[in-house]
Amino acid sequence: MNPDPEPLTPELNESESMQNLKKDSPRRMKSTILYKVRHIPYVSLLITAAALAIHLYLPLRLQLLYTRTDLANQEIWRILTCHAVHLNGDHFLWSTLTFGVLGSICEIMDRKKFILSIGISAVLIPVMIWFGRPDLKIYGGLSGLDCSLYALLAVLFIKREWHRRNWLWITLYAVLLGLLLGKILYEATTGLTIFVNNTQTDMVPVPLSHLVGGLVGIAVGTSMVGRKSRRRSVLIPISLYS
Repeated sequence: MNPDPEPLTPELNESESMQNLKKDSPRRMKSTILYKVRHIPYVSLLITAAALAIHLYLPLRLQLLYTRTDLANQEIWRILTCHAVHLNGDHFLWSTLTFGVLGSICEIMDRKKFILSIGISAVLIPVMIWFGRPDLKIYGGLSGLDCSLYALLAVLFIKREWHRRNWLWITLYAVLLGLLLGKILYEATTGLTIFVNNTQTDMVPVPLSHLVGGLVGIAVGTSMVGRKSRRRSVLIPISLYS
């Protein structure tokens, strides 16, 4: 009869644990890197960088701007590219900075809904302007997409707090969402913008683009499309937009 095997010494157990840890380290490191890469808002950053590059080169801005005449001549690409074109530095600063902040947060929270929201808005806003504002000859800027992201972000936060039954934060985010409607009504009744100074220029607000963007953001935010896993908590609750 064979004697019972000797129990492993603490030194051997520790050595085996260290070997297993070394084997798992590359796998854990790879998983960590992939997790961080997935949470980089690269779409928002690329669009923001593109808007900057376009703004610095005037001839390119003229080729990408929404103009009713050029769209009638079948320059269809202007439907998408017009959002990255801004009419002056103040317009560019407010719209692009807001897009970078709101877009990054939305993309981190739910990239599918972020892309869907700006994608639908990017097409629908110029189409609605074409039919709803035939008097508007020129349009450009990210403000319509900003409104879409603002509404999307508010809805995402409301849904997050709804699962937690945190009624105080739900009320706060609902009020912030309602401020979007207030801004649109102000622009429609006064012809003035809140953040971009248009009193010394020929620029006029386009409340229709903001309304369409906001409605798209709400619709996408309340849809079932997007992550099924638990979302990361984002501490920055909201940002202003132009």
